Amino acid sequence: MMTALSMLMLGLMAVLVVGQVILRNLFDLGLPWADELSRISNIALVFFAVPALMLHNRHIAIDLLYSALRPAGKAILRFSNYALITLFAAIFTFGLYKFLIRAGKFSTPSLKLSNYAVYAPVLVAIVLLLVIAIYRLVTRTEPATDYETEDASNPIADAIAEEMADHVSASTPSGDSRK
Repeated sequence: MMTALSMLMLGLMAVLVVGQVILRNLFDLGLPWADELSRISNIALVFFAVPALMLHNRHIAIDLLYSALRPAGKAILRFSNYALITLFAAIFTFGLYKFLIRAGKFSTPSLKLSNYAVYAPVLVAIVLLLVIAIYRLVTRTEPATDYETEDASNPIADAIAEEMADHVSASTPSGDSRK
């Protein structure tokens, strides 16, 4: 659902931006509402993508530390990550609430949309992120990533380790020349 909404927002943003470029360059015509709607769809795209990526464990991750840990260390790191994400989402939700108390009564210049409507996707996405993080904390589960094999190794990390081992063995002299 969130992935589909993100793709919809990306498509809308692409159409609006390309349309604006064509209208400005060929017809010397600009549509202020299109720029505004493009910005709003960009905000929605980013915030809808975050919980979708986390739900399916498809976010960008640098897992060199994670790959080097034993199962107990991995569990602690994973728990810590989700605890920090939960804390971040809770603080962000509270900050957005405080922001909207003041900014919610204003509207956008061209579309005359209330800021409540503009920031609604942000609120929905952050609440979903919070729910997913709490779910992962409670169940202590995480979907497997695409690159993980059955033996839970990371082929990219394994290839780097193998390359480093080859490099070290190639730079080490095979015989002692001080005889």
